Amino acid sequence: MNSVLLITAAGLGFLAFFEPCTIATHTLFAVRLNHETMRRRWLALATLVLSRALLLMAIFGMAAWIGLDGISNFSAMAMLGVIGALYLISRKIYLPVPHIEFFHLIPSHARMSQALKLGLTLPACTLPLVLVVGIASALTNRPDMALLAGLIFAAMFSLPTLWDSSHKLDAAHRAFLGKAANLSPFITTLLLWSGALIILKTGV
Repeated sequence: MNSVLLITAAGLGFLAFFEPCTIATHTLFAVRLNHETMRRRWLALATLVLSRALLLMAIFGMAAWIGLDGISNFSAMAMLGVIGALYLISRKIYLPVPHIEFFHLIPSHARMSQALKLGLTLPACTLPLVLVVGIASALTNRPDMALLAGLIFAAMFSLPTLWDSSHKLDAAHRAFLGKAANLSPFITTLLLWSGALIILKTGV
């Protein structure tokens, strides 16, 4: 279960960047960093990654600390099936799900940098992915593994931003990002439904 948790965190974390409600914000952030000095750019990137890692480590660590003795195969399949369906529906119908902006919990958030605000925000379209990893963390009952999963999820989520901020976004790359944003909900659905099918076939 521990290896499944870490692989899931890595895969869904990387996929989180390419979700439609995420990719535009992060790409714009990366473009702005391109115009900053090297020192300010890396300071902003470090702030983004560190704040995101601490947030996700706290969420997954708490889930593992609370723990979950088990989940029925039917419940697991239903959860993955419904989440996958929601991603497909969201391509045609706007679902009014807000971003969760944890920085509002901090009194001086108005003076925060954009990097810190971005790191302390869970975009709406990434919430189901965080939920899946959170439940997997709870099933392990291993806070240490959950903390590692949070670190991996944050690193993979932030990796494309690190790349984009240090490279010029030419027309070809912008076209790639556009296609990736259009395809990501379908890829997410495919992965989630594949997970449900594996549970059905193997009973894991």
